[in-house]
Amino acid sequence: MSDFKKLGMIAGAGMMPVEIIKHCNSTGRELFVIGLEPFAHEETLRDTPHIFAKIAEAGKMIKALQQNNVCEIVLAGGIKRPSLKEMIPDWEGFKIMTKFAMKKMSDDNLFRAVMMQIEEYGFKVVGIQDIVPEMLFAEGQYGRVKPSTEDMDDIQRGITVAKALGAVDVGQAVVVQEGMVLAVEAIEGTDMMLSRAAMLKKPGKAPVMVKILKPGQDRRVDLPTIGLQTIEMLKKHGMKGIAVEAGNILLIEREAVIQMADKEGIFILGVKL
Repeated sequence: MSDFKKLGMIAGAGMMPVEIIKHCNSTGRELFVIGLEPFAHEETLRDTPHIFAKIAEAGKMIKALQQNNVCEIVLAGGIKRPSLKEMIPDWEGFKIMTKFAMKKMSDDNLFRAVMMQIEEYGFKVVGIQDIVPEMLFAEGQYGRVKPSTEDMDDIQRGITVAKALGAVDVGQAVVVQEGMVLAVEAIEGTDMMLSRAAMLKKPGKAPVMVKILKPGQDRRVDLPTIGLQTIEMLKKHGMKGIAVEAGNILLIEREAVIQMADKEGIFILGVKL
């Protein structure tokens, strides 16, 4: 019998919900899942107790969590913030939207407000790193590929720029080549940022990507994540490697990620800021 409190997961897209389910199964922790439509899929959740709900159906979610005796809640997986026209709230969702005037809020503040509201019902919101701490990047090199001295210079330049971006709530990532900033991440996401960088890169040394946590970001919500898709994007767009903030970025499918990075000659580095 597990000593853990029953966990509720609000699940979006991608592999992170799968990793949480695997972890709970291996440790014997009870889990109940709310799959956010249209991001979560039945094939991912079919073997785990679950329901599906739209992002604004807060009342439906809270009722299900209470009925299933959930104590702690974790958010896992990707979602795209819908427009107000796409959000059809139930009564509880309407009250939250009205209370926090969501139209004027940044995504970080929106999620923080929703988490505060959930906790008013007696649930404790925890981060993925609290459930599976071994997913957090440690300091050091992952795999066999080592960044060069020139790569390290670009990484340092990228850290400086990424910190400035995060301070004004713009993005979490930047691409640098020989000291020149090729692209910064904004609302379009990592793939589009890398695509723009690939169009602008010069011949010679390949660019590097740097990803860090935005200052003040709630670590319980939406910690940046590196996985197989990240390595595939780096390969696709001709990047030399990636440096991420140790202790604040998650790594999923660790062994497969390192294996692919080694095969493609891509470095992965955890750096302490």
